[in-house]
Amino acid sequence: MSPGPARGQRALTRLRTEGSSPERIDQLLREQRIPIVEGSTCTFLWRGEADWVGIEHRMTAVPIPLPLRRLKGTDLWYASVELPRGARIQYRILVRRGDEIESMDDPLNPRVAGDPIGSQSVLEADGYVTPDWTYPDPAAVPGELVDLRIASRALRREAHVTLYIPSRMRRDRRMPLMVVHDGGDFLRYSSMATVLDNLMHRRLMADCVVAFTHPGDRLREYAASPAHSRFLTTELVPQIEGSLQLVGEPRGRVLMGASFGGVAALAAAVRAPGFYGALLLESPSLRFTEATAPATFGGVFEPVVRFVNSVRARPEKVTKRIFLTFGAFEPLAVPDRAMVEVLERMCDELRVVEALDGHNWISWRDRLRDGLAWLFPGDARLIYPG
Repeated sequence: MSPGPARGQRALTRLRTEGSSPERIDQLLREQRIPIVEGSTCTFLWRGEADWVGIEHRMTAVPIPLPLRRLKGTDLWYASVELPRGARIQYRILVRRGDEIESMDDPLNPRVAGDPIGSQSVLEADGYVTPDWTYPDPAAVPGELVDLRIASRALRREAHVTLYIPSRMRRDRRMPLMVVHDGGDFLRYSSMATVLDNLMHRRLMADCVVAFTHPGDRLREYAASPAHSRFLTTELVPQIEGSLQLVGEPRGRVLMGASFGGVAALAAAVRAPGFYGALLLESPSLRFTEATAPATFGGVFEPVVRFVNSVRARPEKVTKRIFLTFGAFEPLAVPDRAMVEVLERMCDELRVVEALDGHNWISWRDRLRDGLAWLFPGDARLIYPG
C-alpha cells in the first residue's frame, strides 16, 4: 500500500486534458463517487481555499497524515493511494488555514462510520461489499435484550450487563454463553444484535446467550486487571449460568473482546486455565517489549505490556480454541502477527483472519461471521445437547 502513481488518476487526467475550469470540476464531482476508485488506485479529493490539506488516517506504509496536492490553477486538492481489492479505510480531512487546523468528515463523501470518539469518512476500495447478514432481516425473529445490574465485589461497583436471549431459547435445551467486552459499543457501532439474529436465524452459528458487558474505568479494568478477571470468572459467569438453562461447562463458555477488550478476555483466560472453552480476539492490544529493543507505550499500556511480556515468556495452554483477527492496515497488526506463535501454544487450535481494514468497529463487525461460525458451528442441538 503506497501513494498512487499519476497513471492511475484517469479522472484527473481527463480533467487536465479537457481544462480544469470550475465548471469542469463541478461536473467531475457530480459524476464521480468520492474518493474516486479506479482499479487499485483510490484518489482523495477536497475542494476549497487552504494553506495545506491532508488525510488523517491510520494506514501503515502511507505517510501520516497523507498530504494532498493542489491541482494547478484550481481550488481542487488530491492524493492517491494503492489499495488491494476488497479493502476498506476510515479517514478524516485535515485543513490548515494560517495557524488553525480543522479536522472534518469528507464533505464530498456521504459514507460515514461512527465510534465512541466521533465520526469518520469511509473509503471502500473496489470489491468491498457490506455483508448482507449485517442488515436487518424481516424473516429473522430478534432476540431479547435485557439489562441487568450486578453488585460486584471484585470491581467495587455495580456492573451493567445487557443480556441477549435468542428467540429459540427453550427450557429443554442448554445453550452456550458468550461474554462480550465493550458490549454497548458492539451493539451500537457493530450492529451485533442484528448480526446475532441473522446468523442464528440462518443457522450459520449455534444459538447462544450473549452477555454484553459495559466497562466502568475501561482503560484500567481492561488492562489485564486481576479484579476484572475475578468479576468475569467468579461473579458474572456463575450468576448468569445459575439463572438460565446454559451448558455450564468450559465447552459452553466463550470470551470476546476487541482492542483493550481483547486483552481483558485473554487475561481472564490466563488466570483461569480451562474455565473458558474459547476466545474471540479482535485487534487485541497485545503490546510487548523486546529485551533488545525496549519501548515505552505510555501509562495506560504499562500493565498490558507487563502482562503480555509474562505470557510471551511462559505461554501455557489456557483454552481449547482461539479466533484472532486484526486489520492489515492498523498499527496493531505488527504485534498481533508476532503473537500468533505464542497464542498457538495457549490453545489446541488457533484460527487467524487478517482483514483488509483498520482498527474500527465496522472491521470487527465484518469479521463476526467468521469467528462466531467457527466457535459456535452448526446446529446448537447437535453441538450442545440438553
